Amino acid sequence: MQGLFFDAPLIGVLELLHVSRKTGVLTADAGMPFTLSFHEGQVTGGGILDWQGLDAIYACPLLPGEGSFSFAAQAEGGEGGEMLAPYGKLTADWARYSDDWQQICAVVGSPSALFRGTLPLFDSDEGRSIRAASRSAQLPLFEVAERVLSGVRSGRLTPLGRFSWYSLRLKHQLGSGRGGRVAGVLDGERNMGELVEAGFPVNELRDYLVSEIRAGLRFPGCGWVLRDVLWEREFLEGRVQS
Repeated sequence: MQGLFFDAPLIGVLELLHVSRKTGVLTADAGMPFTLSFHEGQVTGGGILDWQGLDAIYACPLLPGEGSFSFAAQAEGGEGGEMLAPYGKLTADWARYSDDWQQICAVVGSPSALFRGTLPLFDSDEGRSIRAASRSAQLPLFEVAERVLSGVRSGRLTPLGRFSWYSLRLKHQLGSGRGGRVAGVLDGERNMGELVEAGFPVNELRDYLVSEIRAGLRFPGCGWVLRDVLWEREFLEGRVQS
């Protein structure tokens, strides 16, 4: 089974897979690639590239206006494992989180943005991102994001203008013909933050990451990096995903 979201909305595809108790993997590309694993109509896994789990699924677009999907059915007994949550609860939570993430990112930019202030977990001199705080406190990403939103609105947190992905040290694959001038300076020694300090515009680095990950670049954390950079382009730069 395959098709376009213009013709078959994602929520309708999910409902069909659930009602017909399908087992297999749904692969979607709605400006951002993500997958969902099904076992007898229940979701047992999924996420964005190497970022897997409920946090990742809830950060995916539930109502993409464009893009494509395909479903690879598996024989009975394949793609086993426990369901992440009952189908009805998962889709209801996904709908709520999808809307709320839009409101949160309109204020904070993305979970990669660093903040500093009097709020616990963010009171160190160097500040901390929502993602780092979530990992440190072992709390759901969305829960920490809500705390940061409240902290920003109350004046207890201040954005530092830096992002978690600044720590990335990438080495561009020579001969690919992609990447522009950014590709020429990615030697695996300097990280993205150092390139910003050297004068590279942040939006140019975001464009590089999006295009290269979409083209097949993989590194630990590429899933959450793609998700966050796309949110930043939308809410900090005012660019619709493309």
